Amino acid sequence: MPNKESFIGYTFFRPEKVKRYTGADTIYSTRKGKSYILLHVDSLQKEKDMLTIVTNNRHIIKKYDKPFSINSDRPMMNTKYRISKYLTSVFCGLPIDIETRNKYFLRIRQLLLDKLVVIENRLKKQEKNRQTTTYIKFSHGRRTWYLGFYIPCSFCSNVCAYVMSRNRKVCQNCRSKVIVTPTPPPQNVFKDFSKVKQVISKRVGVSYTKKVSMDGGARKYAVTYSNLQINKQFKTLKEQEKYKKRFKNSLKSNKNKWQVTNNGIGLKVLISKHKLKRRHDILKKQYISEKEMEFLVDQVTSEVGYKMLIDDIFINHSFNEEHFLELRKKKDASFEQKDSKLAEQSSSAGQSATIDNIITDLQEMEISGQDNVAPWQEILNRREPIIRAEFHRGLNSIRDKSLLTTYCNGVRRGRRGRGVTYDYVVNQCAIKARKLDQGMLY
Repeated sequence: MPNKESFIGYTFFRPEKVKRYTGADTIYSTRKGKSYILLHVDSLQKEKDMLTIVTNNRHIIKKYDKPFSINSDRPMMNTKYRISKYLTSVFCGLPIDIETRNKYFLRIRQLLLDKLVVIENRLKKQEKNRQTTTYIKFSHGRRTWYLGFYIPCSFCSNVCAYVMSRNRKVCQNCRSKVIVTPTPPPQNVFKDFSKVKQVISKRVGVSYTKKVSMDGGARKYAVTYSNLQINKQFKTLKEQEKYKKRFKNSLKSNKNKWQVTNNGIGLKVLISKHKLKRRHDILKKQYISEKEMEFLVDQVTSEVGYKMLIDDIFINHSFNEEHFLELRKKKDASFEQKDSKLAEQSSSAGQSATIDNIITDLQEMEISGQDNVAPWQEILNRREPIIRAEFHRGLNSIRDKSLLTTYCNGVRRGRRGRGVTYDYVVNQCAIKARKLDQGMLY
């Protein structure tokens, strides 16, 4: 069978205007011995007898100034054979010793075959703006060569450092012509809806209604709870008592989520309040702002404490008189309605359950069977040594200096664990006494 004669020719090509040499565009850089030697993608077609190689390396252009012939014993050259001849001519034209050529030849040829498959798959896909490079990087010594395939740009015929999905072939100068930036989605719009969910907890032994509603004026969501009921048919195991206590404590600290009505527990929208300083810190100031004034007046629950607070503010502080006058009118009206509300709650006690009654029922459902004693009394009655965590738990439950003295003497005389020394107990009780004197806990 006669040999098939083909030719290999080198063409010099360097882009005139290059914006950057970073990322995938480092292929255009000629600094520090860098250059690209790329096989024209059209040379891989079966009917082509000429392998065209595009490069910006002047040294290899001088060596292969004219096309040279190659022979094949097959009537048609396949892709693997064409890439092999391209790689052989490149290695022979570069200053690389024969041992290095034999060492890396098979590996680089396989990488070029894989790169060709990846390029074809990337052009066929219909993804957004994904891209794939058209070359591989080969370094030897202090020099770097970029080997791969020359794919001309669809707009200016420059060397494409990468190809993109949806058959987009562009250089870095024409990239902006094919990039499609999708319009940003519209901003989130509040939807006017209300969703009610019935919650039944067999673990805790309660059931209630949870509702997600929206305040149309403030454009904010609020979660409210209602219809709290105790289901005594649900038995609670001993190891599940902690969940019941956790629910009871959360009910105490979140009373503003519930509202007692004649028909039972009704809805009350939870309004977040501005976090203010404590009363003791506010009264240290000379001028009291409107928000701080509202906080001080809301915290007073008794008429005696209300009168003492007004006297203190009038004598020692300055404030907005009009705003304070409105607060006083509302507070006086609330004290007048207090007696009537107590009467209504007593008349409807047989029909509805208040928050305190619910907490009492939860305590009765506890399986532990312990007496309702204060935490500090429970700790003093223990026979085991008192550890530091238990000592502080009892210390935090005390609100009276006389009880503090009893508790301090009881701990010192009883059995104490490691870390709860005589001096430690005295120091912590002294700190607690100073806080009680300053009124920081109220």
